[in-house]
Amino acid sequence: MTILVTGATSAVGYFIAKKLREEYPKTEIKALIRSDKKYPDLEELGINFVKGDLTDKESLVQALKGVDDVYNAAGEARDDIPSRLYYDVNVTGTKNLLEAFVENKGKKFLHISTVGIYGYKIKNQPIKEDYPKKSDHPYHETKWIAEQLVFKYAREYGFFASAVRPPYIVGPMDRQIAPRIFDYLLKERKIPLVGTGKAIISFVHHEDVAKALVMCGATEEANGEAFHVIGATCTAKELFELAGEITNKEPIFQEISFPLAITAAVFSEAMAKLKRSTPKISRRRVNQFSRTRVYSLDKINEIVGFEPDYNTKDAFQDAFNWMKEEKLV
Repeated sequence: MTILVTGATSAVGYFIAKKLREEYPKTEIKALIRSDKKYPDLEELGINFVKGDLTDKESLVQALKGVDDVYNAAGEARDDIPSRLYYDVNVTGTKNLLEAFVENKGKKFLHISTVGIYGYKIKNQPIKEDYPKKSDHPYHETKWIAEQLVFKYAREYGFFASAVRPPYIVGPMDRQIAPRIFDYLLKERKIPLVGTGKAIISFVHHEDVAKALVMCGATEEANGEAFHVIGATCTAKELFELAGEITNKEPIFQEISFPLAITAAVFSEAMAKLKRSTPKISRRRVNQFSRTRVYSLDKINEIVGFEPDYNTKDAFQDAFNWMKEEKLV
């Protein structure tokens, strides 16, 4: 058996490759890369490299020759990029990968999706996997389209397919969520709490996402199914208090209304666009940190037997330790 991991140079992809190596020590595992850059962490795992790009179907046809299973962790998730980039990578890229997979007669396709496909305004919680989908951002919309493509191709061509839908993913190599949160504490900045900070937010450690996806690949009953993979929950205020404990800094809160937060985000996005920089606050993040969204873990627990290993504090402690090792703090 030969396995290919896409997005292996990212945090989630790396931990998927690591988990696969632990579970299948004698199996050939490949990582899809776009350049000749060295990746010593993956090399230490005995991962081989193959060149290819999601936006170049022919390169994928060559990269997938002899590959049985694909674990797809590649995708575009950065804030405030042109909408077309989300579509080019998350939709067209997934379609190209699926077509190359089918052409090479692949057997199993495991996919990383997101809980963002339900949107921000959620009722009847905890949310189950069949909850209506309502995208509020191009990232969420494209991830939902991509997930549907995976199952559509699986039905048409008869291969095994399964997907997991994580919320915020936190841990070592996280360059998006944890660094922004710790930055408020380390620079002693005022932390804007929308409302009273009581919105409940869900998190999961990178290793738990990898563990869940690999377990899905080994569970026949997971074929054709998508699952939530959640580690823990806490309120927005509790999150910053926890970050304060980790950094030994007292959080400085400033409560603001939702309309004011959205207005500030619009202004920040506009200024960032003019300066070609990243906004300090975005409408996407305001919504994410101000609306309660709780997801059921029952389905993956019952079908796959998955239970998370990391709680919120452990995940953020891991992230902070890594940041210190990398001299990012």
